[in-house]
Amino acid sequence: MSFAVTNVDIVTPFRVIEHGSILVEGKKITAVGSAREVRIPTKVRTYDCEGMMLTPGFIDLLVHGGGGHGFADMSDVAVSNISSFFFSHGTTGMLAALYSKPEKDMTKDVSRIAEFCENSKGSNVWGIHLEGPFINKDLHGAMKADYLWKPSVESWQKLYDRSKGFIRLMTIAPELPNVDQVMRVAAQNGVVLSIGHSAATYQEVLYAIDNGAAHVTHMFNAMRPFHHREPGVVLAALLQNELKVELIADGIHVHPAVMKLMYRIKGEGGILLITDAIRACGMPDGPYSFMDQKISVRDRKAFLEDGTLAGSTLTMEQAVKNMVQLVDVPLTDAVRMASLNGAKVLGLEHQKGILAVGKDADLVVLDRNFEVQMTVYEGSIKFIRKPD
Repeated sequence: MSFAVTNVDIVTPFRVIEHGSILVEGKKITAVGSAREVRIPTKVRTYDCEGMMLTPGFIDLLVHGGGGHGFADMSDVAVSNISSFFFSHGTTGMLAALYSKPEKDMTKDVSRIAEFCENSKGSNVWGIHLEGPFINKDLHGAMKADYLWKPSVESWQKLYDRSKGFIRLMTIAPELPNVDQVMRVAAQNGVVLSIGHSAATYQEVLYAIDNGAAHVTHMFNAMRPFHHREPGVVLAALLQNELKVELIADGIHVHPAVMKLMYRIKGEGGILLITDAIRACGMPDGPYSFMDQKISVRDRKAFLEDGTLAGSTLTMEQAVKNMVQLVDVPLTDAVRMASLNGAKVLGLEHQKGILAVGKDADLVVLDRNFEVQMTVYEGSIKFIRKPD
């Protein structure tokens, strides 16, 4: 399939090409530049997107569900529906987040998502983010503390074997006994280790970095607050360049002023926008279930009966918009945090997250209100908004 998008502001994401054109042939981008630099072959279908923006497809490394479905649902249909829902919001790559459960149930979840990833074609579900089970019981968040596991290489290996190699990222608390052994084995298998749901000290974080940690899960949430005499995960994440940090940029999980501080310290290359979205994402306010518990959603906030935040209802285009409008981040930087940075974490930056010739044609067309008008994944149009 060949087509072109013309008369659009292209966010590469390092710069903006105003009134640019992009040509897609097969799965790849074959031309990108200003209107005078790109020749559109005759008979190629052209989409004139005057007044709109074109960005790389969004990459979200922490998604529990959306559109009324969850990745923990025992159904391939649910996974397919989640995939379609997030295509409509510009996400061309994501990791299915699986939360801690008893061993029998969690291994089933891992097996089911791995099988979907192995057999599906053209899906934006690229793999698994294990949010646990080796996390701190004192900072379990919305997860049930009874569902957490004692760290052991044997139990980790069961999960990894069931995943067929599709576990791409794992949230882990490096202060737990024997967890360093798990970290070493996981890192040697190419799994990105992310510090989260953790009460680690500053020194324990440094030790974790030496043992493979390179990432921090939903920064500021499910970790001890910053203390000037007892620095922990928060300060280490801000200071250590080895660590990339996730940010739920809904203005609820982290105050916009704190997001601004994060941006000033970590910069556009150190932050990844994620959603931590749950099944209630895109759905009306009301009661739902998450992590085997009852939750309520009101005014975009999802919380347990005790008031604990339970995931989010955020989508990636809204996260980009929030960074631009609430945090005063340049559009190019906000888009980079939503695309290229995630590709780099997964080692895919030579294919994904940037608009240039030879890269995969993963594209999002947004209007000036940041609403998704079209999503393209590897040259295939996955979503196009119908006129009202």
